[in-house]
Amino acid sequence: MCTAIAAALALLLSSVSAVESGACMATTPAQVIAPPRTQVDGSATGISSPEWKSSPEWKAVFPNRVASFNVCNPCRVSNPHYHVDQIVDQIVKYRPQVIALEEICVGETQRVISELRAKGYRYYAAHGNTMNTRWNCYEFGSAYGNAILSAAPLTNKVNRHYSQGGSEPRGYVAADTTVSGRKVRVFATHLAAQAGRANVRKVQVGELIAAVRAYPDVIVLGDFNTEPNARELSPMWSKFHDADPACGPTHYLFPCKMTEDSTRPGGKKYDYIFLRNGGAFSSSGVGVHENFSDHKLIHADLATN
Repeated sequence: MCTAIAAALALLLSSVSAVESGACMATTPAQVIAPPRTQVDGSATGISSPEWKSSPEWKAVFPNRVASFNVCNPCRVSNPHYHVDQIVDQIVKYRPQVIALEEICVGETQRVISELRAKGYRYYAAHGNTMNTRWNCYEFGSAYGNAILSAAPLTNKVNRHYSQGGSEPRGYVAADTTVSGRKVRVFATHLAAQAGRANVRKVQVGELIAAVRAYPDVIVLGDFNTEPNARELSPMWSKFHDADPACGPTHYLFPCKMTEDSTRPGGKKYDYIFLRNGGAFSSSGVGVHENFSDHKLIHADLATN
């Protein structure tokens, strides 16, 4: 009898345990552990990527330095890949926070960014293609024009074509970024070439002035294809000054540094870093640098006002 009672008790206890176990399974959903999703750059979601973190892996640039460089598209014809290498070498040599590039293809810009990052320099890009030309961009697609590179992220990007282009379409690219710790709107442009295109450049300058008017903190970079004393440039001088204090519409003589190689001895001043009169920035130093291109790379080290 005792044996029978013990067996019944054991059976009852096992039934209660089974019910309790079943209740727990019903109220606690199964936890599925999935592998982390992988980003394009190979880093797992939830783990900071070097792309976005402040890391000693990224080499320092000059946070107050802006630059402009016409990279001479015809110079690329014989060896497009070497042309990209030369552009990268110039950027690494002078390490600007922001640089405008003229006569560059979108595919070239992307390759420049990639090579810079391989060398430890993080840059972001805003593209301003103005025309499609496979001839000018082989082997890097066909989109051709201007670009802004910045060591800080670029936001609110726009690309605009001028209503008149001259011998080919021209325009500007603009974006917000940071220079010397201050948020600023940067414009990069390339105006019409040839001496006979003064009226076209006048229209382009007018459209550029209309675009920059709304921004108190603004820097305008680029190849204007005309000298400081040219009439079509006078609207710029009414609101801006060049970072090189020796260059202006009424004193276009030494020591104003020439930026374009030409038949004229010493070259011409075609490339500018325009700062708004009474604006956020003034220039504490400038540089004009010989290189592989028919234009010199120009830079300015800025101070905040």
